[in-house]
Amino acid sequence: MDKIISDVYLTNEYEQFKKIPGNRKVRANMKLEKSILKKGILTPIAVNSIMEIIDGQHRFNIAKKYQLPLPYYVTISKNMDDIIELNNTSHNWSIQDYINKYVSDGIESYIKLNDLLSRYKKIPIGDIISAAQGSLVKSCKENDKLKDGRFTILNEIEFEPVLNKFNDFIYKTGINPVSGSFTAFFNIINIKKFDLNSFIEKVNDQDLKTKIIGIRKSEQLLKRFVETYNFGLIPGSCNYIEYRMEKNRTIAIKEEYIKNLISPDYLIDIINEKQ
Repeated sequence: MDKIISDVYLTNEYEQFKKIPGNRKVRANMKLEKSILKKGILTPIAVNSIMEIIDGQHRFNIAKKYQLPLPYYVTISKNMDDIIELNNTSHNWSIQDYINKYVSDGIESYIKLNDLLSRYKKIPIGDIISAAQGSLVKSCKENDKLKDGRFTILNEIEFEPVLNKFNDFIYKTGINPVSGSFTAFFNIINIKKFDLNSFIEKVNDQDLKTKIIGIRKSEQLLKRFVETYNFGLIPGSCNYIEYRMEKNRTIAIKEEYIKNLISPDYLIDIINEKQ
């Protein structure tokens, strides 16, 4: 029998609880496990009216593993939106948690994204998410769309070949695919006059991989990429990438871009930069 403690119940009957499909995956948390073994479970888990766990999967698993008394309370929350909101109050969901949730909902764009992430593990997840939506920069706006269930891949057919080209690029140059590196690559490879083979050759000749060690911002990496590409070219020549230096020492590209993979919002910004 469950023992009532105010509006919180205490139980050892773990079989009555259920996990909700789409809730974030439970990962090992040794710090939490050690704390619970020392102090017990201080925060009750939250369940809905049919005993599905809304918040507290980790606490539940630890309690079950060590046969510890499990405190819980019943909440009126019923759906995944409630779960996300409740979890975000104390334990932020990772981007992958959101992706897993929408994959379980059967949303095709998230299933495709999850597949890409599993096959292109060297490319930072944030870079892929931004570029897939046609963004030339990493921003909170693209992540917010993903969290809200509004993520779409702008051009599925042509986006994956760019991922393949980036993998080939880092293989041939030895450049470390740190955060921001793919975003910078996505910028430069979508410039119409850009030639990837020439770029790879210059990257190796100038030992760019050594010069950019420690740089994580895509804007700074793009500057280094363009300077490397322009090395030995005459400004104004047909292959030279025209750009303007900004006050923050980043560059604004003044060239025509391939439109297929870039969001119209960013194409407007590019047109303004050229004027």
